[in-house]
Amino acid sequence: SMGGRAALRAAAAPEVRGVVALAPWCPEGEPVAHLRDKDVVVLHGDHDRVTDPHASAAFVRRARESGARAAMRTVPGGDHAMLRHAGHWHRTAAAAVTALLTPGRTTE
Repeated sequence: SMGGRAALRAAAAPEVRGVVALAPWCPEGEPVAHLRDKDVVVLHGDHDRVTDPHASAAFVRRARESGARAAMRTVPGGDHAMLRHAGHWHRTAAAAVTALLTPGRTTE
């Protein structure tokens, strides 16, 4: 939630090429312009009741419109604690990080 939001904000640093945010808190109006030309992956459980997966999806759409290479991965049945379906969370997060670190691979 706040860690995901902090990671998305930290992507403003010029040396950051990409970010993976887990179940971030993305309130309406959260800035996205700093993500232009960066890779962004948001993972969110579709049963999260702490932060809103629909708000994350809206954030990803706005980031794309600002020029980010942004994608959202949904964890079916996943909740905010990331304990339910933990293996799926870990595999999805690892795949997203691998894609960010592999030259020529895309997050889309």
